[in-house]
Amino acid sequence: MEASQSFEYRDKHFGDTEGIVVATSENVFVPTSTTTLLLAAVRKSVNPNWTSALDLGCGSGVVAVVLKKLILPDAAVSASDISEEAVALTRQNAGRHGLAIECRAGSLFEPWSGRRFDVIVDDVAGMSEPVARLSRWYPPQIRSDAGESGTRWIVPILEQAPRHLTIGGEIFFPVLTLSHEAEILRAAESSFARVELITEQWYPLGGELLNHWAVVEDLMARGMVTLQKRGSRWLWATKIYRATNPA
Repeated sequence: MEASQSFEYRDKHFGDTEGIVVATSENVFVPTSTTTLLLAAVRKSVNPNWTSALDLGCGSGVVAVVLKKLILPDAAVSASDISEEAVALTRQNAGRHGLAIECRAGSLFEPWSGRRFDVIVDDVAGMSEPVARLSRWYPPQIRSDAGESGTRWIVPILEQAPRHLTIGGEIFFPVLTLSHEAEILRAAESSFARVELITEQWYPLGGELLNHWAVVEDLMARGMVTLQKRGSRWLWATKIYRATNPA
């Protein structure tokens, strides 16, 4: 596998003076601002008692690398993805940083039967499939398959996560308003007693989606996505939630 480019993680809000660089590949989902926002939520909420962490839907492995190198250096960090190529890239990036990260391939929690973690950071695809296919984030070779509502993967993750968390363990997960946000939150609240919004960021809808406005408008009309109009612009958001396993 030939890595073709790189992604640098650095968050000035935490005083980062040096970036953490990972290799990326055209065949593996490239980290976005959602990944940075997700890591910021974990850093803001970090618990010194966490001794094990899982990067679920690891892609290039940037979340696992940042967890092990920067946030939880003494914890056992694991990572998995449905893509064998993504898992290979994560191993490569862990090796480049001299980090011991356990990497496995498989769908959702299949690679971790019987395992529990203190914290799970979920970055599995969660965008309405028509939107994903029209956006720059999901070129044809990148798998999404999240369904029209964008909930195909995140709902079972939230349903299964309590069985893979320690008592009092936490899962951090992004919810894009370019998916059926209400359905995702219903699933979270059915599985966890405590679900909190940690942070959110709003973005203008890009030209690649505005050029297919009829598709977006139809999804909005049927509740599959939610946009807000501010002035002349349509905006969408990434929201990062934390759900806590009951003690």
